[in-house]
Amino acid sequence: MGKVKATIITVIVTLIVITLLGFTVISCPLPGGVERYNSILSNLHLGSEFTGDAYTTLLPDGVVTAEQYTLSMPDSDSDDYAEYIDKYTQLSSSYYIETEVLEDISSDTEEAISQLKSDVQSDAEILSKRFGSMEYSSYSVSVVDGVAIKVAVPTNFTYAAYAGNDNDSYTSDLSVASTTISYLSLGGELTLRNTDSTIDGIGRLDEDYGSTGTLLNVRANVSDYFKSITAYSSGGSYAIKIKLTSEGEDRLYKISQKVANSEDTYIRFYVGTTNVINLTCESTIDDSTFYIQVDDYQTAKNYAALLNSVISGDTLSTEYSFNEVTSGTSAYGSNTAILTAIAVLVILIGIAAYSIIRYKKLGLVLTLMMVAFLLVPIVAMFFLETQLSATGLFTLLLCLAVFAGSNYWSYEAIKKEVSVGRTVQNSVKTGYKKTVAGILDLHLVLLIVGILLTFIAVGEASACGVILIICSIASYCLHWFGRFMWYVTMSFARSESDKRRFFGVKAKSFEEMEEEYERAEQLKKSSGEV
Repeated sequence: MGKVKATIITVIVTLIVITLLGFTVISCPLPGGVERYNSILSNLHLGSEFTGDAYTTLLPDGVVTAEQYTLSMPDSDSDDYAEYIDKYTQLSSSYYIETEVLEDISSDTEEAISQLKSDVQSDAEILSKRFGSMEYSSYSVSVVDGVAIKVAVPTNFTYAAYAGNDNDSYTSDLSVASTTISYLSLGGELTLRNTDSTIDGIGRLDEDYGSTGTLLNVRANVSDYFKSITAYSSGGSYAIKIKLTSEGEDRLYKISQKVANSEDTYIRFYVGTTNVINLTCESTIDDSTFYIQVDDYQTAKNYAALLNSVISGDTLSTEYSFNEVTSGTSAYGSNTAILTAIAVLVILIGIAAYSIIRYKKLGLVLTLMMVAFLLVPIVAMFFLETQLSATGLFTLLLCLAVFAGSNYWSYEAIKKEVSVGRTVQNSVKTGYKKTVAGILDLHLVLLIVGILLTFIAVGEASACGVILIICSIASYCLHWFGRFMWYVTMSFARSESDKRRFFGVKAKSFEEMEEEYERAEQLKKSSGEV
């Protein structure tokens, strides 16, 4: 290749990588100072290790905090004071409950409180299962004073939102967490309903639900009708996928036949007293699997986690309420994200320095390839909206080590060929040929592990599988792009000695090779004598 072509290719590759690097890592105010450009890296959603949790406390029906109790208390000289005192019973130093709610549980106060605590503990275990099915990188569900449940989930903040550079994202992420907690804490059983009270012959009109006709009431064992409910995503469309048993298929066929000919053409899915989702029913449904479309994947996951829990018999004993969802800082400190970024940068500089010292100008080429390698998973995670946790970051750095190591392996094989007197061009061909099988096997193992984690594991492990898949493909492709850059950069060297100096290698002199040969012969003789 001529020097002109080599120069053009080198400049183009360098400019592309530098431009992508700028868009990926540099955030800055836009001209005019009104808006701000937040980089791709600052728009990655981060795990709770970096941005903390979103948390709230769920209160059972009738339970209030001591603060709420005190704020609502009338003046002691008021006529309503005595009535207010009688209205509540103290559960602990932090919580009170409406006496009427407690009496509905049992006429014996101590027995009622004991039953309430037992119900709350059981509900906490159910909530833990529900949040566990959401595939969070981390979450926690704990009982407070025996009568309340504290829930913490990742805020899913981007660094831009966490640092206060994107208020829209901050509000949106907290809203998503709040909505998820709200849905997953719904109490009650699953019923199918319709507002047209003229529908008969399937269910019954339940007075508890006013004018809402019950198509499938709480007396029915819903597990006899539903197999599973899962979140579904395809081509930018989102839905919940509902699988029915043979009995459920027959039941829904009869229900849909009635609903399709009524004024209200919706089959309404209720959990307790809350209308969760509606199925449009303009014709009969005779399939064992059907879909209900929703707005986004997060909503699909919320519905699937809730409805799957309910159809499996895990229903909460009561409705829960909460005031607001609050965000907290990382358990490791508010600067964890930026300190981690600095640590990663130091590692990259260390690898680059080692590459340049050992492989001279070729080390610069390898450094450019390592930057390109890191850009691939970062951009991919941004578009896939994959959350980056501490484990995911470790996986990414492990893949970087594999990429650097595979290149070092080939470089050392090339140096060995050059040292015995072969030309650089022949050494490059031979060195890559000798290492290709091992490098291919290594990347195939990473790819297979990534696929298994992605489709078998859940939560953080699944996210790490996605990173492994992306990185293994990027690493292997860029390894061979690095081979192409050898071909390009060799065009700048005028002579064989220049090429060796460019790559930081040298051929052994005739005297050195002769000495090595003599030492080998002496070693053979001594071995024979032994």
